Amino acid sequence: MPNDRRVTVYDIANHLNMSASTVSRVLNNSTLVGSETRERILQAADELGYLRRRIRRHGGRTILNIALFLPYGGNNYVHLFYDAAEFIHALDEGFGDVRANIVSVVNGPDVQIFDQKKLGDIDACVFGFTSPRPESLAVIEERAIPVVLINRTDPKRNYVVSDHAGGMALLLDELVAGEPEVRPCYLGFPVIPQVSELRLQGLIAAVKRRGVTFGRDDVVNVEQLSQITPALIERLLGQGYTALVCFNDVLAVYTYQCALGMGLRVPRDFSLTGFDNSPVRSLISEPIVSVDLAVPQMGYHAGRWLRDAIIEKTLTSLHLHLPGDLVPGTTVRGTSPAGNTTKES
Repeated sequence: MPNDRRVTVYDIANHLNMSASTVSRVLNNSTLVGSETRERILQAADELGYLRRRIRRHGGRTILNIALFLPYGGNNYVHLFYDAAEFIHALDEGFGDVRANIVSVVNGPDVQIFDQKKLGDIDACVFGFTSPRPESLAVIEERAIPVVLINRTDPKRNYVVSDHAGGMALLLDELVAGEPEVRPCYLGFPVIPQVSELRLQGLIAAVKRRGVTFGRDDVVNVEQLSQITPALIERLLGQGYTALVCFNDVLAVYTYQCALGMGLRVPRDFSLTGFDNSPVRSLISEPIVSVDLAVPQMGYHAGRWLRDAIIEKTLTSLHLHLPGDLVPGTTVRGTSPAGNTTKES
């Protein structure tokens, strides 16, 4: 590894031929990675010379103050979609040799981040998995503060987003590979309307390409996990659906556990997919087929762009769609081991 550049999570991931998400979780002391994999990553990090970044001064200051807005907890399970520590670590790495003081703020109605005199001036704002509130945007625009949206799109602003449509195409290809005559039902989550709709549009495009029967009538939206009940699953299976394509892993895990209580087996009785490759997948013994949300990559690219915009004064816009990899599992017919059961861990 060259001596004139700092080793990153992505260097280690490429060296080991594994995902940056897994490497980031180990380096961030996550317990969701097995001991053997953890040892390989730590050994590679040591061999490659992975170090915490150096501090660089900017305008006589040693720190850039970054306000990171995170979702308001109206629905507590929203925070299960991603690993916040993993994202913050990647965002920090994106700043490279510039030290960033990342202050996490709940994006609630009474946010006071711009009034904290002890913090000083805010150099940049990142809205992680949440949309800016109008009052916050007014202050940001007034002070000409650079801002990046994470997993939200707005043509007028800079953003890094997961390729939701591409991810749904990967899931449908997996379903069709195991069951050519698959009949999917999409379990949407309108609490996050933009992302839910983008994933639905991706599924619609994918089924059209593959000639699979699917339309708006094959969509069931749930706003609370409590709406996923035995009666709902029984009704959907009774209507002939052979696969439940869930908005994300949280809905998929809850659906799986509900099916378990009914005495059903996945994928014997129906195929099941999630999305995000979130930590919640570890709550059950059977790995749900999913798509990686590319959380570390989103954080890293946001930090890198902000660093260049603030330090190097670059004027390029950031409209980046990051593809996610298919995360294999055992919950899709034909591609999973026969006789798969739904035992809870």
